[in-house]
Amino acid sequence: MSIIGILVIAVVAVAAIAVFMVPHDQKEGVTDYAGNVIELTKDPTRIVCTDVVGAEIVSDLGYNKAIVGVSSYASVFDVSSDIVGIDLDLDYPGNLVADIESGKVAIVGSYYNWTADAVAACEPDIVIISKEQISSDTSKMTQLQTLGITVIVLNNEYGFQDSLDNYSLLGKILGKQSMTKKITDAMTSAFEKIKEVAAKSDLAGKKYAYICDSGSYGFYIYKNHMIITLLNSVGFVNSMPVNATTKIQFQEELAKANPDFIILDDMSMGLDWATVVAGWKADPVLGEVDCIKNDMFWCLEYKPFQACGYNTVHLINGAALIAAMINPEDTGVEVPNIVTSKDWENYIQWLDEY
Repeated sequence: MSIIGILVIAVVAVAAIAVFMVPHDQKEGVTDYAGNVIELTKDPTRIVCTDVVGAEIVSDLGYNKAIVGVSSYASVFDVSSDIVGIDLDLDYPGNLVADIESGKVAIVGSYYNWTADAVAACEPDIVIISKEQISSDTSKMTQLQTLGITVIVLNNEYGFQDSLDNYSLLGKILGKQSMTKKITDAMTSAFEKIKEVAAKSDLAGKKYAYICDSGSYGFYIYKNHMIITLLNSVGFVNSMPVNATTKIQFQEELAKANPDFIILDDMSMGLDWATVVAGWKADPVLGEVDCIKNDMFWCLEYKPFQACGYNTVHLINGAALIAAMINPEDTGVEVPNIVTSKDWENYIQWLDEY
């Protein structure tokens, strides 16, 4: 009898621990990335998102139909709903393309130039914005708050943990902790597999550079981009480290850093990469940089850039692409120097089979 009693106590204890570990779906008061204390008392029915990241996360958490306003333009939402390595049926807001074009969802301005008046005209319960959008001027946020509208400010950094943190923040505010845990657990598991493959690359420990080519706007490096997070985490060496979002002198600094390979994106500038690369090879300075001479570079067109740059579950697609670039031996994929919007998804399917 005493043995049975001990077993019953043990089972109850295990069950109690299991219940304790399951997230409770109830709205929590939290502090956002602008210091606003957010505490919702009811479910929002009308949401405006001035950043694509916010629109995707609230859709993933079940609030797709509540979105009534966005910034930017319809095509930025035209992203594949399939996430390699993640077996979840997520409600990606691809429907917003048609909803914007039909007028069902309003455009409140561009990413940097949306207006508080346009947002308020949508009569939202909540507005989700990026910290970057108010970094130099908080007046639009305070104008909305004065009207009694709840404003939630997300982190705009590009690292993997930053993405998890944004999901966690909105999950707590909206009372969707269990769905948030499913998403972040799946993301973490997939990212760990990608890191494992990246670490086994023959290039492991080599120097790299990740550079954004903005055409006439110049060249930039983003300090905490997912690509940098991934490569640094498995021992690659960033040959051009920065402490902030930094504009660089591409020709001089690349020649000085002399990385073993480069990954570049065009930040949606629509560059003709074949012409750009021909210019590098003909340049007396760049043409002598080993990685350019030896074709150890990858240039991303819009769609692959989008997957690498959006700070949502979609970054798993981008990370899978990076692993395929640097480790063809284990992924069985040969990624060409110019990664096109048409073909890029062919290079990431390895993760579903890994």
